[in-house]
Amino acid sequence: MAEAKAKEDYVHVSKKMRTDVCSNAIDSTTDKNCDSDQSAQRDDLFKSFDNFEVLRVLNNSEDHKSIAVVGRLKGKEGTAVVMLKKLAFNAEKLEEIFSGKTETKTLFRNDIYYNSTAWMPKELNELGATIIYPAEDKHILKYEKQPSSFVVETPELYKEVTKPFIESAAFNKEWIYNILEHKKEEDRIVFEDPDPEIGFILLPDMKWTGEQMENLYLQAIVRRRDLTSIRDLRGNHIPLLKNILNKGTEAIMEKYGVPAHKLRIYFHYLPSFYHLHVHFTALSFDAPGTWIGKAVTLSSVISNLNLRSDHYQLADMSFTLKDNHPLHAKFEEKGCFSG
Repeated sequence: MAEAKAKEDYVHVSKKMRTDVCSNAIDSTTDKNCDSDQSAQRDDLFKSFDNFEVLRVLNNSEDHKSIAVVGRLKGKEGTAVVMLKKLAFNAEKLEEIFSGKTETKTLFRNDIYYNSTAWMPKELNELGATIIYPAEDKHILKYEKQPSSFVVETPELYKEVTKPFIESAAFNKEWIYNILEHKKEEDRIVFEDPDPEIGFILLPDMKWTGEQMENLYLQAIVRRRDLTSIRDLRGNHIPLLKNILNKGTEAIMEKYGVPAHKLRIYFHYLPSFYHLHVHFTALSFDAPGTWIGKAVTLSSVISNLNLRSDHYQLADMSFTLKDNHPLHAKFEEKGCFSG
C-alpha cells in the first residue's frame, strides 16, 4: 500500500490531466462515471505481462530477492514501473511443496552434501508484484539503484529546504483519501477509528500478501490531513499516537495473533509519502527502511514529545538520501556534503 504506493516526492505534481476518451484534458478528480470506466479498463491491463516490454532494469537486488524494471505496454502510451519480489514460503503448504509436485535437479554432490535447484508448481511459486502505471520520472528514480548520502537536517535546513520541497513537490495524495473515504480498499481494512482527531485506518501494506505472518506488514494512516511527517508533531498529538499504538497492536493481535512485543512500530523520516502514517512490521521480517537513517520508533517519538512538546521542531533529524533525489542537490547547495 502502504509503503507502499506512493514514494518520495521527486518532481512537482500538479493536477493530473486526462487525455482519454472521457475527457479533453480535464482534471482526473472530475467525472466520476468516467473514472469508474477507466479504472475498470486499467484493471485489465496487467492480467499478464504478455504485452509488456522491458526497457531498462532499475535494480536487481540479491539481498531482497527482487527486481525492478521500467517498461511499456505495447500499443499504450506512457511507461510502467514493475517490481517483482519472491515471497516467503507459506508454512501451511509445506506438504504440497515437499511432494512429487516439486521437481529437483542436482548440480553437484560431494559426499553427503547436495547442491540442487528445484521447481515448484505454478500455484506454489507466487511472486509479489508492485506495478505503477502510468509511471512518472519520480517513480523511476525511486526504484532505481543509486548510492546514498547521509544528511543531518537542522531545523533551519528543514524550513529552508525540506518543507518548501514538500509543499511544492508533494505527491498526489488522492489514493490516500480514497482509502480514508472508503472509495478504495475498503475490504482490506483491518481496523478503523473514525475519530477526526485521533482516528486512523489500519490496513496491510501493498508489499504484504496478508498470508505469511513472518512478513507481516501493515500501515496506520491517520485521518487528519494536516500532518505530513513527524516534523509536524507536537505534544498535543500524543493522544493520537497512543491511540495508534494501543488500538493498532490490539487489532493485529486479534486478527493475526501477533503480540505487540513481536512487532516493530515506527515512522520513516524522510517518509515515503507526505501524509502521516505508522508502519507495523513483524520482528521476523527484514522490512525495507528499518535501518538507522530511515526508521524512528513510535515509542521514541511519544517519549520525546512527552519530554518536550516542540522536540521535532527543534531537533536535528538524520536520514539517508539517494544521490539522484532532487533534495540531494538542494542540500548540496547548502554545503551539507562538503569536506
